[in-house]
Amino acid sequence: METDANPNIGHKGRLYLTKNIWVPQEPVEKFNLAMSEVILRRLPKLPLGGAEALEVFPVLGELKKSHDKIKADLQYLLSHHEEIPALHEVHPRDLFVAGRAWRTFLLKIWGHEIKENIAAVPDTYEAISRIPGVHSALFSILAGGAEIVPHRGSAAGVIRFHYPLIVPTEPEKCWIEIGGYHFSWEEGVPLVFDDTREHWVKNETNETRVVLIIDFNAEMPFPVNLYTEFRYQLIRHSAELKVVRERAAIGVPPRNGQVELPKAA
Repeated sequence: METDANPNIGHKGRLYLTKNIWVPQEPVEKFNLAMSEVILRRLPKLPLGGAEALEVFPVLGELKKSHDKIKADLQYLLSHHEEIPALHEVHPRDLFVAGRAWRTFLLKIWGHEIKENIAAVPDTYEAISRIPGVHSALFSILAGGAEIVPHRGSAAGVIRFHYPLIVPTEPEKCWIEIGGYHFSWEEGVPLVFDDTREHWVKNETNETRVVLIIDFNAEMPFPVNLYTEFRYQLIRHSAELKVVRERAAIGVPPRNGQVELPKAA
């Protein structure tokens, strides 16, 4: 895996579509963000938290129904904490947080299941599979004292869902700001937002925060849907994403010896 000394960590470079065909990453992301300004007009008012989030996106309540099972999966996963990679170890040019203070356990990325990881948290993935349109899902584990600097995602037309599972005992000291809105996580209380809006995360406690992150597609009208589907398929089938999937599959042993995977919706 990549180390902190790697000069490419956190830097934009080339998005490899095939082994030998690539496009520069930064101009593509800038174009996506420009498109997001158009796409945002088609989305519900975001961000939304708690009851408001579930009122607009009631299907996300499937996670609350499985809260105890998901927590049990998470406790098992955390027993293998040192095996869980930092984000920059999976995708070196993505956001960088010093050391291994921000660990990510991917279950699905751009429509591809990480089967080796799903086997460790089968009940979690079963709940996720009841939500239509999910293309990425992961556990985000942020250590005490860590900060994720202000940034914008580039996936226009995608809605991000945070389902908090472990929050510090002083939640007001562990927060996220999204486009000028300030939120502190509360266990089991969802948060929905548009990832292309600048957001900033800071854990000012010495305790760990864990959220389940789910990205799902927003329904777009013609012809905007043509663009979002093209971008989705381009990244989904890129050579670079194949490498990310391979790095993400860390092979935590199946929980309770379970190996049969749930069927995706």
